[in-house]
Amino acid sequence: MPHSLREYTKVIGKRKVKELKEEAKELNGLTLAHVNSTLYGGGVAEILASLTYLMNDVGIEAEWRVLRADNEFFNVTKSFHNALQGQRLKLSNKAKKIYLRTNKEFAKTTRLERYNFVVIHDPQPLACIKFYRRFSPWVWRCHIDLSKPNASVFNFLKQFIAFYDHVVISNEKFAKNIKRIKPYTIIYPSIDPLSPKNMPLKKKEIESMLNARGIALDKPIVSQISRFDPWKDPIGVLRAFKLVRKRFDCQLVLLGNLASDDPEGELLYKKVLKESAKMQDVHIILEHNDLLVNALQRASAVVVQKSIREGFGLTVSEALWKGKAVVAGNAGGIPLQIINGKNGFLVNSVEECAAKILFLLKNPEKAKLIGKYGKAHVKKNFLITRHLLDYIRLIKKLISR
Repeated sequence: MPHSLREYTKVIGKRKVKELKEEAKELNGLTLAHVNSTLYGGGVAEILASLTYLMNDVGIEAEWRVLRADNEFFNVTKSFHNALQGQRLKLSNKAKKIYLRTNKEFAKTTRLERYNFVVIHDPQPLACIKFYRRFSPWVWRCHIDLSKPNASVFNFLKQFIAFYDHVVISNEKFAKNIKRIKPYTIIYPSIDPLSPKNMPLKKKEIESMLNARGIALDKPIVSQISRFDPWKDPIGVLRAFKLVRKRFDCQLVLLGNLASDDPEGELLYKKVLKESAKMQDVHIILEHNDLLVNALQRASAVVVQKSIREGFGLTVSEALWKGKAVVAGNAGGIPLQIINGKNGFLVNSVEECAAKILFLLKNPEKAKLIGKYGKAHVKKNFLITRHLLDYIRLIKKLISR
């Protein structure tokens, strides 16, 4: 169950909680809708679960609406997602028609014009704005890596971005194409320190959950926790672990789930299973379970997030919050979270990833110190309470205009 703002006092202190409530006072009674394409299976849904509740707790009447669609639509939007992150794509007229038809149908049945403020998340529902008469601010919040987008897809989508009053992105690196179209604000994503995924767990609870899934704690655990998505590079993690395993007795756990708006996930999951079948001490777990994620991160000696492209990568902040040393891909929003060499390591290849994992396994005291710096960095920059404050300030700015 989500928590009230008052409960975050034990994390951020009374003064900051009071400041948040004061900032939100003039928004009391404002109606707001967040719109995305899935209730579970990714960082956006996790953020919205906490953020929507906290907005209501400070007096904003926030709702969370989900675009419903079939696999044909989600195949198109996953190809858009991949293309916006740099993958080649020949955009067909059929794909455009499927995309627009679903957004139009969604707009017909979802009365977003009745809200005082609307936030549309990511490309899936982006075009629905075309089918409304608007009398209030609309914001497009893009969570993905836009540093090197495919030109044809971006040029198709920018006609819809142009309808919005404002754009929110996670990183200045993603602004190059956006700033030619609309004003933008950078808001970092966040984790909820009181959620089941991040709250404290007892040692017995951790052991019980891992043992139930065949994971013994008799040797150090290296883990990666993420959706089964090519951009998260689980195959690269397997190859890095193979190099580590030759020099250090340890085990690898890949824990992931399949997001409802990502048809590619199942194919990659099968590929990961096939690749890992040849290896020793590898556990592949397909399960959507926040407590299990929490337990695995806390039990890990090293947490990996070997992304090739990454809008932000919340699993990095999750692991840092638990005081863990993280080895992660030098991509997208990850360098915002990891100060290389101080609270983790940024890597650019399988070999570099293996070398840093091995270093941390061989130097547990160093890993502990790195984890300590990591937790402090997350507390200062990447908690849901800061995220709430950023939104309150953005809403006030746009409403006043």
